Amino acid sequence: MKKAIAILIALIMVVSLAACNGSAPAPAPAPAPASPGTPAASPGATASPDASGGEGQTGDIVNPSDILNAIGFFTDGVDPHSRETYNIAWMYMRPMALFLNITSALEELAPIHNYEIWEYNANSDIDAIIQTIELYADQGVDGYLIVIDATAQHRIKEVLDSTGLPYIGILNSVRDDARRNLVPLVGMEGVTVGREMTGWMFDNYKNYWGDIDTSKMGMLNFTFSPNRDFHERHDGNIMEWEARLPGNNNIFPADGVTGGLNEETGYDLAAAIFAANPDIEHWIVPACLELYAQGATRASEHLGMTDRVLIVAVNSDVLTAAWAGGYDGNFIACVATTPYQYAVPGVSALISLMNGTSTFDSLWSALRAPNDVVTYFEMAYEIVTIDTWQGYFDFVKAESGL
Repeated sequence: MKKAIAILIALIMVVSLAACNGSAPAPAPAPAPASPGTPAASPGATASPDASGGEGQTGDIVNPSDILNAIGFFTDGVDPHSRETYNIAWMYMRPMALFLNITSALEELAPIHNYEIWEYNANSDIDAIIQTIELYADQGVDGYLIVIDATAQHRIKEVLDSTGLPYIGILNSVRDDARRNLVPLVGMEGVTVGREMTGWMFDNYKNYWGDIDTSKMGMLNFTFSPNRDFHERHDGNIMEWEARLPGNNNIFPADGVTGGLNEETGYDLAAAIFAANPDIEHWIVPACLELYAQGATRASEHLGMTDRVLIVAVNSDVLTAAWAGGYDGNFIACVATTPYQYAVPGVSALISLMNGTSTFDSLWSALRAPNDVVTYFEMAYEIVTIDTWQGYFDFVKAESGL
């Protein structure tokens, strides 16, 4: 998996950008959209970047790994400080640990790639984030990295498109009725993640419980149905359960739409399901969101069930911080992604759009699913435990050149 991460993140740079072209002009409002509803990049150099790094020559797009052997950094032989400093808006809906950690990664990369971050947390206010998108455009922002809230995704996309500025989505996709991805995005494909997470629990539960009667095992399966990416993780969990235990229907959906994207909702749902099903002797809990996993952990503790419940979640910001503080309970593993794995491809792609070396249509085009309008860049990840997480995080940071 570590080798795959290195290859994938290096590939980001190969297929998406020619890095910081010193001849690119200062950012300006984009011309007419490259495709319906899709803003093009600001005008810039259109010739192939200089393969040799010298002036007055053109050639094939440079493979950054041939010039600088560190994923997460790119160069075309031109100092990024030879151009104007870009203003990048980093916008998200609520103060989750994941988003705060991405902020730190973006700030760490900023002096290297010559940009400034305008951070905005909307505190779950859709109108506020829409107004701030428009305000930042008026104040001279050059592009957006944004977590587009699933409950107002098309409305937010329309506002972003109306600015004429480039943007990259983080985490949440925006899709049409034909399920085509409409926003260039850095995220994780939900069904695959769900299947791998649940498969890992089947492969490892004996390490915690030994041999058990699987006919009396159940799955508490979290989702947040308005968010298609989260719900596809839920779907993947079910697919893997049915493949491993055909005929076992002990699947108990827990939809966070009844509350919100928070730990309390996870607690309320898990506590009710655990209490209502005393015949289930062992539970696996694959959670689409770490906050739901936290709630399920607390519910199992409150009900005295920690030895009968195993919990795994997508993302790793909450659990790794808990492990670092000494936690060793039944929240046993997570689908780990470091903040660099969001920040690096996201900011690199946005700089490419702002430089004019990529458009929405050309960005990551070699990785695009056949049905998608623009590319959903699927991050690498690794399922880690208390014994393996630190090595994985150290590896990613070292490979990022930091």
